[in-house]
Amino acid sequence: MSLITCKKCKKIVDSSAESCPYCGEKNPGGVQGDLSAQQGVSRYAGIGLIILVVLLIILFLWSQNNDLSNETNPDQPSGSNAADVSPAPSSCQDSECPAGTKAVSYATQQEPFYLCKSSELSEYANFVLGVMVKQARYAEVAPLISGKTGEPAVEGDDKLLLDKYRAKAGVSSFEEAMSKCYKGRRDMKLVVLYSPEDSSSIYVAAEDDQENKLWLPKARLFRR
Repeated sequence: MSLITCKKCKKIVDSSAESCPYCGEKNPGGVQGDLSAQQGVSRYAGIGLIILVVLLIILFLWSQNNDLSNETNPDQPSGSNAADVSPAPSSCQDSECPAGTKAVSYATQQEPFYLCKSSELSEYANFVLGVMVKQARYAEVAPLISGKTGEPAVEGDDKLLLDKYRAKAGVSSFEEAMSKCYKGRRDMKLVVLYSPEDSSSIYVAAEDDQENKLWLPKARLFRR
């Protein structure tokens, strides 16, 4: 509560009074009363602004400390020891997967693969698939497909490799190879039967059906 002087009778009255209790003057404070009200509003607004600034400073300092903690060891989860972090699984292309190794397949829409009846078919089909995915991802126009072989149009080293893989696979077109291959999928539980060093493909069998044996790229098979 604040006190003001009535503009008419000059007596002390409460600033919140709508009329002077002594002389009955409406708005006894006049401009003074309005200023007092405005000062009260300004005072509360100023306090609110100070609180907001303090909260923003606290939030900024907290985020800075959090960033520094993450930069210190970005690969280690917060509050855990390095010894508690499990290593990422390795593909059979990056590490040895001898016969008997239990593994799981990996595929996405951007990284598909084929399972084929021979290592030569696997290398050819998956190379063609890789070229198609690369062209679809990076080419500004749709890739041209050969009407004779069903392969994407390539030049240079890619063309030499395509001709080499097609000849080794013993097929004349990509469609012919597809008749002997199957589209792979993610999370197939497999067992390694044979992993030749001079091939990018690996021979596997389904864990629940040992008679189902096929070849797939080593890069799409991970140890379990």
